[in-house]
Order: sequence, then structure tokens, then C-alpha cells
Amino acid sequence: MTQKFTIFVSSSDSYADIWDLFFDLFKKYWPEYQGEIVLNTETLDYSHSDLNIRCSKVGKLGSFGKVLRAGLDSVTTENVLLVMIDYIFMGKVNHQQVEEYYQYFCEEKIDSLCLEYQGYPNVTDTTHPELVNVIPPAPNIMFSYQIAFWTKSMLREMALPHENPWMSEWYGSQRAEKMRIKLVCPKQEIQWPIPYDLRGCLHQGKWLDNTVEFLNSINYKVDFEKRGYYLDGYTTLQYRFKAKYMIWSTGIKGSYIDLWKREGSL
Repeated sequence: MTQKFTIFVSSSDSYADIWDLFFDLFKKYWPEYQGEIVLNTETLDYSHSDLNIRCSKVGKLGSFGKVLRAGLDSVTTENVLLVMIDYIFMGKVNHQQVEEYYQYFCEEKIDSLCLEYQGYPNVTDTTHPELVNVIPPAPNIMFSYQIAFWTKSMLREMALPHENPWMSEWYGSQRAEKMRIKLVCPKQEIQWPIPYDLRGCLHQGKWLDNTVEFLNSINYKVDFEKRGYYLDGYTTLQYRFKAKYMIWSTGIKGSYIDLWKREGSL
């Protein structure tokens, strides 16, 4: 019998204003899911009709890595489906396909099975006609941790206590390569089981245009003015300087030496 999994929604209290949005769309597009959902929070509680939500309430720990690890420690199953709160479901979930992929995840003892194709450069065939093995693409390409099945123990390794979400994926991609994790995803031509925009719905706490357009198209009312709109600044010199500084400062806090230790343990 395939063991159960928990849906783990990575969040914090600062996103409380979008919890209704996230779970309204979750319920609308995945009504078949009847299992537990752990919403990772710091102090707040939350409930939603017809959804089995338990809030972790891990306390004010001060960093994403600490909050993520504490939240995972509260999950009772070894396997989780990781979802980030600032990404929303944008269409009907193929429940049967999700269950099929999860069964393969368990049978093949995979560390992570991402439900979206992310342009990985190095893949090989698996025994499943829709899935490919991924050679972790670091050091030059990051991979997103979600939306994906993970063993809880491996996901915990992917975020050090001092790292923020982006830095955990930046350095985590390199950790994954050094640890040679078993990573699987759908082939490029396969339709994703969960319709999802990998840009997310927020950046730096502000609404992205893709989400504004989508929510307007389904007549879901949101006061976008409260958070404001994100104006593309990915290519500015200031943005690039901040990104490089963030990588360096995170590295000297422990991410560099962690990679060095993992290199030496091989």
C-alpha cells in the first residue's frame, strides 16, 4: 500500500492576506484531495471550509530556513507535496496523474519529483513513459523546489537555517548536485498535472501581472492596491548588484562551508 503524503504549504504570517485566495483556488481546482494540509505559519491559525488544514505555528524564528525546518518537523508523514503560498493553482488538477506520479515516487525511492518541467539541461529516460531523471543542474542553473513531492528528510537538507527562499534554491541546487539526489520531472511535452505559473503570483510582496490578469479573468475580486504591482526590475543594475551581494553574504554565513563539507564527504 502506498504511504500517505501531506501537502506542505510554505508560508509565513506576512502572507495571511492571501490565504483565502490560495485555498479558495485550491478547493476549486482540486476538490478530490481529502488529505491533511499543513500551512506553515509563525503565530497565526487559519481554517477553510471543507479543507483539512493544520497550522504549524512554529513561532517567530527569524529566517525562512528555520521556519521551513521547524514546519517540516511538525509533519507526521515522511513524504510531502511542497507548495509555496505565493504560487496559486490556475486550472483543474489532474488528480489521477498526481496519484500516479506519487506512486512512482514511492516505488522508485525518489528524493524529489517535480510536477513541472523546468528546462533542465541533463535528463535521461525512466521506466515511466511520462517522466525523466534529472541530473541536478548546478552550478549554473537553479531548480525550483516546487511544486514537487519530496521526502521530508531530503527537503530539510535543502534549506540551511540562515537562508531565505531564493538563496535556499541557489545554494540548494549546488547541494543537490553534490549529494547526487534522485530528481525526476515530467517530459517537456507532457501536460502538467497541476496548472501553475512558475513565475508565481507575487514578487517582493507585490502582484505580478500574470496573476492580476488571471484573477480578473475568473472574476476573483482582490484589492491589488493594498500590496501594489511589481514593476519589472530584474534587469536593472541595482537589482543585479543586490542579487550578487545576497549570494555573497549568504555564502559567508555558512552556505559556502556547507558546500565544501559536502564536497569532501563524497
